[in-house]
Amino acid sequence: MVDRSVKIGSYAELGAAADGIRRMIFIEEQGIPEEEIFDGLSEQAVHVVIFDGETPAATTRVLQNGRSWLIGQVAVEASRRRRQLGKKVMQISMDYIIAHGGGEILLSAQQQAVGFYEKLGFSQCGKKTVYESGFVLVPMKFVPVQNT
Repeated sequence: MVDRSVKIGSYAELGAAADGIRRMIFIEEQGIPEEEIFDGLSEQAVHVVIFDGETPAATTRVLQNGRSWLIGQVAVEASRRRRQLGKKVMQISMDYIIAHGGGEILLSAQQQAVGFYEKLGFSQCGKKTVYESGFVLVPMKFVPVQNT
């Protein structure tokens, strides 16, 4: 069994690992144009990467916008799917946001992944965006229960 570890950090710390997974999944596997993935926001984000040993296996990026936070570019390396890594990287990201005072968590889900995010407590909250490439994103929102 491979040791798994989680790292949370800046783009300078984790960008190479996160970008490697994103390139493999979104560009090479799904055929999404590079400019739609590498949009210049990663440098401002906090990155969550799960490693299997030394190998990056799953990632997200987290961006703050006031009390709203955005989780984006959720990716799990193909050979490591169906091992709950997507759920784990999302939960770590959500916990990070809540620990840092996040009010609501937003994301843009690939159309085929809406059910996955609904199981995590997200609900659809707006109109779909259809890119020229045919890539479809569905806006979703999660509002954490606030302790009073």
